Amino acid sequence: MVFAAGYPAWKKIAGTTASSVPVAVSTSGEDEIIDIEKFKKIITQNPDSIQLIDVRDKDEYEAGHFKSAVNIPTDKLEKIVKTLSDKKPIVFTCNTGAKSGEAYYMLQDLRPDLKRVSYLDAECKYNKDGTYKIRKPK
Repeated sequence: MVFAAGYPAWKKIAGTTASSVPVAVSTSGEDEIIDIEKFKKIITQNPDSIQLIDVRDKDEYEAGHFKSAVNIPTDKLEKIVKTLSDKKPIVFTCNTGAKSGEAYYMLQDLRPDLKRVSYLDAECKYNKDGTYKIRKPK
């Protein structure tokens, strides 16, 4: 579901609390693509250190997703872009990197003030139980 718990849940996930610990999000140097190994380390060791936004459609998200991800499909992102926090780095994900890249570029246009934004350019397979497989795109 997309923000089933409403704005208070978003604020909690987005890191508007004082206990947030910022992390450095390494990129590959090409646009702002997060390094796959760095991403895996963050989501297994410190998932609350980033705002992980899954930009796939609701049905894709409900079929399986990263446990710490919130679902904001790309077609809804533009409507809520002003509410995104800069308290933590933002990382966009999807199945292939296409939609997450689109979301990244949308943010570059609409919120250039957000400096810590990246996306995962990888093939991701999600399971309903929260497990996943990530590999470099072919």
